[in-house]
Amino acid sequence: MTKVFWLFGRSGAGKTTLANRLLLGLRDRRLPVFFIDGDLARGGLSSDLGYHPGARTEHHRRIAEVAKMVAEQGIIPVVATMAPEYEQRDQVSKTLGDNLIWVFVDAPLDECLRRDPKGLYRQAKEGKIRNLIEYPFETPRPHERQIMINTTIGGVDDCYRRLLEEALARLSDYSI
Repeated sequence: MTKVFWLFGRSGAGKTTLANRLLLGLRDRRLPVFFIDGDLARGGLSSDLGYHPGARTEHHRRIAEVAKMVAEQGIIPVVATMAPEYEQRDQVSKTLGDNLIWVFVDAPLDECLRRDPKGLYRQAKEGKIRNLIEYPFETPRPHERQIMINTTIGGVDDCYRRLLEEALARLSDYSI
């Protein structure tokens, strides 16, 4: 089983942007890679789930199981989800074990509110989405900070270069 790179952080922190860049960077190096976006998985894999804490945990469990199956085929999964609570991240860790590489994509809430790339915060302010702004984001524990990317330091290219360098170092023993 290969490594699984799981990018997590607040909505608007830059997870999807960095995950897509990482996907391309690894493909450019002829590494087999597969992207699992938490938002897209909600439209199919987890379309029967809501957003209450138990449903969020189940959503992450399902994605972790898919990532595990992909990794067992020698394909490197790159996952992007919010995973705001310890319970969700614990479920992911339980499923993926030592093959999991946490990537904490960090940006303060006020910056995420300003960016709002998917319009989710706007929808939350309009009452269309509940529990987004006020939902607690539990600070990552030390073992969940294997790679930390603060997207308010440097531009997208700089953040991507740092992430790619870290990812390649963790894949140094990978062979096709």
